[in-house]
Amino acid sequence: MPGLVTGGGAFAVRLTHRNPAAAPGGAMAQVFTVDCAMTDEPYLPIPRKEKEFRILALSGGGYLGVYTAALLADLEDRVGEPLGRRFDLIAGTSVGGILAVGLGYELPMRQMLALFLERGRQVFSQRALPRGAMSRLIDLTRSVLGPKYDGVALRTALTDFLGEATLDSALHPLVIPSVNVTRSQTKVFKTPHRAASKGDEDMRAVDVAMATCAAPAYFPAVPIRGELFADGGLFCVAPDQVALHEAEHFMGVNVNRVRMLSLGTGTLGYQPSEGVSDDAGAVGWLSDGRLLLTLISVQQQHVQAMMEDRLASRYLRLDAPWPQHAGLGIDVATAESARILTAMAQETMRTLNLRRLDSFLK
Repeated sequence: MPGLVTGGGAFAVRLTHRNPAAAPGGAMAQVFTVDCAMTDEPYLPIPRKEKEFRILALSGGGYLGVYTAALLADLEDRVGEPLGRRFDLIAGTSVGGILAVGLGYELPMRQMLALFLERGRQVFSQRALPRGAMSRLIDLTRSVLGPKYDGVALRTALTDFLGEATLDSALHPLVIPSVNVTRSQTKVFKTPHRAASKGDEDMRAVDVAMATCAAPAYFPAVPIRGELFADGGLFCVAPDQVALHEAEHFMGVNVNRVRMLSLGTGTLGYQPSEGVSDDAGAVGWLSDGRLLLTLISVQQQHVQAMMEDRLASRYLRLDAPWPQHAGLGIDVATAESARILTAMAQETMRTLNLRRLDSFLK
């Protein structure tokens, strides 16, 4: 049985390493699913007193996902079992997609956080944000003729966790946005949790995770079935609306039953460290990741407003204010960045209304 094996107990998860070059193995048993209308699909209903349909949505943001991973680890500690078991649908984009895949296979979130903390500097950069015009220009040249990073270290780390597992062996329903750059079309990878959601079941979880986080100019596009895929954040940094659409239109869930917990990447109120100006050019917009961070921040802000209108008190968003002068960035994987991002997650948990939080978890 490739990848991982699940069993009883709060964290009865055994991770196995598999040589990617080995012959593909069989699919893992599907033992978990959603509580929806009657269906002949292989998933079984989750027993709950309420008839709520619970969604977890995880936003993108590169190495800023350390904040998200730290939150997820704390939430999993709080419930005392794999966090994916508390949700009927899990959605994630970019780094949020990596974490969503981990949840879908019940990988312990403390181990996922450790992956970021221990291997982040192999995946991204150990350099701090460049200071001064010349340093910024030099940094920009690293992605002029090709992607800034080759993605090998990330793929290796994910394969260590997931092996050859395919989407049909996920333990919980997933939706993972990406972009088919060969066709210039949006793409949402899905587990086969309903008949209308089939088609991706034989895709390797590692390939899907790599595709959703393949940010242009940062990582190479990912080939799947002869086509190239890139970061889902190109159209959907925050996958909340995609997840709600999946629940309503493909899973037949009444929106009044939906309760959604949404996690950001600490970009609330983003401002570049040196402020903004009306005559910024390519260097001004592209250096320090300013353009991407602006897109990440405003997309999450817009989606939050839309979801609050649709779900009202049945929507809870966890995020943190952007620390303008902390030297954070989407590919800044320094020890200081990790310390700041984990501290931000701790502060979010400290100031939460835990009673309200628990209504989204229990």
